[in-house]
Amino acid sequence: MPVRQRGNSWQVDVRKKGIRFRHTYQTEDQANQMLVKVETAISRGAALPDPNDCFDGKAMTIGTLFRKAGTHYWDAGRPEYRKAQFSIMNEIIGVIGSHRPLTELNPNLLDELIAHWRNTSAREVRPGTINRKLSVISKCATYAFKRGWLDKKLDIEWQKESKGRIRFVSEDEERLMYRVFTQLGMLEERDTFTFLIDTGCRLGELKWMEERDLNGDNLTIWRTKNGDPRTIPLTSRAKEIFVQRKGKLSFPQSRISTAWNRVKSAMGLEDDREFVPHCLRHTCASRLVQRGVSILVVKEWLGHKTLGMTMRYSHLCPTNLQAAVKVLEPVTQDVAVA
Repeated sequence: MPVRQRGNSWQVDVRKKGIRFRHTYQTEDQANQMLVKVETAISRGAALPDPNDCFDGKAMTIGTLFRKAGTHYWDAGRPEYRKAQFSIMNEIIGVIGSHRPLTELNPNLLDELIAHWRNTSAREVRPGTINRKLSVISKCATYAFKRGWLDKKLDIEWQKESKGRIRFVSEDEERLMYRVFTQLGMLEERDTFTFLIDTGCRLGELKWMEERDLNGDNLTIWRTKNGDPRTIPLTSRAKEIFVQRKGKLSFPQSRISTAWNRVKSAMGLEDDREFVPHCLRHTCASRLVQRGVSILVVKEWLGHKTLGMTMRYSHLCPTNLQAAVKVLEPVTQDVAVA
């Protein structure tokens, strides 16, 4: 390894083309930056850099940038979200290498990554999955641009995502689910999944709920995916469940998966890949839209950051078009038709 830790310091030790460079630095970031400079100089046949010239943002590696940006944006965030973002960063570093110069963070490198994700997975990688990974790169690149480490913003060609089919639970399926949960004796799980249907909450949001978050019929969800709290009214059954369970509606992921898969199998839906717990959130959104609730209200209910995220449900309410056509009817009946 050209960079290794020695006690409380980090040593750069490079031997290439008969050239030797060895120097010790206080931090790993400084060592990695100097490594990039040394290897670049050797490859170009240029003079080796000054060993003490080790703090240059433009000379840092992509790995160093990711660590800095990750610490800045996600270290203090929700543990599960932090874990997901750092997992993506580590995956990217595993593909491109830990010492890739920041100057190589460009569209060509993104093309390499996209090709890798498409070609090396046993299962098809959806455009939405690729975009989530690109969004991490975009965030880190913006962090670098604002600090002058990149000369221009990174141009990212986002993958086109198909709206696809939204899987939601029909009322008949919900009644069957309720019966199966009851017959299997999984009453707490039944209550939790019923609560998710009526509220549209994410599973991760249940973990942070407390009894005191309920004020009358209104529940405030303080820990959300986008960081903005929201308050929603509860249906009578959702409120009854919340009160009886004293706000404790969350389970470990293993218990959720086991319960869901048992019921899914009993319902004969083993081959329905879209029938997953998250479809309960889709169910809440779909029912709101289908029953005439404004798409803007649905956006606030679900806690979406942008209206575009909510618009994927808009096609579920064709009656909006029927109502709209009425305003085009002539005001009087004697208007001539050409």
